[in-house]
Amino acid sequence: MNEMRRATVLLTISAVLLSCSSIAQTPPPSTAANHTQIVLLGTGDPAADPDQSGPATAIVVNGTVYLVDFGAGVVRRAKAAAVDRGIKALEPTNLRVAFVTHLHSDHTVGYADLLLTPWVLGRRVPLEVYGPTGIKAMTEHLLEAYRADFLTRTHPETGSGGQTAEGHGVNVHEIHAGVVYKDSNVRVTAFPTKHAMESFGYRFDTRGV
Repeated sequence: MNEMRRATVLLTISAVLLSCSSIAQTPPPSTAANHTQIVLLGTGDPAADPDQSGPATAIVVNGTVYLVDFGAGVVRRAKAAAVDRGIKALEPTNLRVAFVTHLHSDHTVGYADLLLTPWVLGRRVPLEVYGPTGIKAMTEHLLEAYRADFLTRTHPETGSGGQTAEGHGVNVHEIHAGVVYKDSNVRVTAFPTKHAMESFGYRFDTRGV
């Protein structure tokens, strides 16, 4: 007789340390069993190391992707995981929910990439972004910075016809400690961490069979 088990990921990322606990590995989502994966898309730091992408981690639960941080190269590393590792959930248009630990540049410099590239490729829903105080202002400035691009790509005479205004939108959530997100796959709890600025770690609770 099967009993449901709690599978918990405790994920804390600082500027120089990424640590995560493993979660139960179950058969692929094509089976009846739930499936959870942790994919390290980048573990670099501010140094321009050509062999390391910026900090970014993907939690993939039942084919749904939850990003933690978006350092340099985040979208291309996700695409590489889809192509090279067969993790189809990490196709760029599936990158729709993201959590930011803190606002240092190496953890956020890929924000424009995450906003723009999946949208250009066909994402039709807004991003959902969760992070500390300041993420709203950062988002507003990015949207303004690329306003000409948005207008050109969605204009009937200059656009390719594949982009919608909704797809480059962002729903921003400035968070405090506690449960910050919940859906049918996960419950995400933010907890404060000690860093040079306001920062959070994120605990992902999911269910495994």
